[in-house]
Amino acid sequence: MDLQNDFSNIDGRTRPPGYRLPVLAAALLIGLVLAGQGLGLIPPVGEWQGLILAGLRQVPLWAFMLAFAILPALGFPILAFYMTIGGLVDGLGPALLVSWCCMAANMALSYLVAQGFSKPLCVLARRRGYRIPRIEPVDEWKVVVMMRASPLPWLMQSFLLILGGARFLPYMLFGLPVQALVGLGVIVLGSSLFSGNGLWALIGVCLLMAACLALSIIRRRSGRLARSATEEVSLESV
Repeated sequence: MDLQNDFSNIDGRTRPPGYRLPVLAAALLIGLVLAGQGLGLIPPVGEWQGLILAGLRQVPLWAFMLAFAILPALGFPILAFYMTIGGLVDGLGPALLVSWCCMAANMALSYLVAQGFSKPLCVLARRRGYRIPRIEPVDEWKVVVMMRASPLPWLMQSFLLILGGARFLPYMLFGLPVQALVGLGVIVLGSSLFSGNGLWALIGVCLLMAACLALSIIRRRSGRLARSATEEVSLESV
């Protein structure tokens, strides 16, 4: 399996995507918010925290956990749950425990969903001339780490891993710590926004920056290890 070519999109050397569309989307969103506030349709930004917190408090914890465990497997952004769990669960420790348990349940469900769609997607890809690389057992943990450390959407990560033939145990064993590292910073930041604690907000931002740096290093080192293994296999076959 040529990890260098087939998974170059998650390699550390990958160029970041274009910034024009996100900037335009952000500008449009800000413009809509300002227009809504001018027309009296949207409350002032200062009241948003209280309104969101009050709305979250109306949601039963079991319903939030059920949605957390199911919706990201269907394409809903998992970061939304990381950001809001602090408004529903008191205390950082319980919030982390609940979110990580839900995330683990969602990873297992995503695996099953992707398994169900894997055959028709493989057929469709072959008809369109795309080659789906198969993950060799020796490279499995590297590919799982690289994929979970990539900026790709959560659902796309799961589908690519399953289509590549990732087994359930490595998929969970190596994917959980990487995603837990990402969730840690987001949960701390979201909890600080609901509590109004500036210090924890700063800590959350620092944790996010540290997580991004750590994942970038992991992705690059995993990519180098994968390329070295590929080169060794190529030399042995000569």
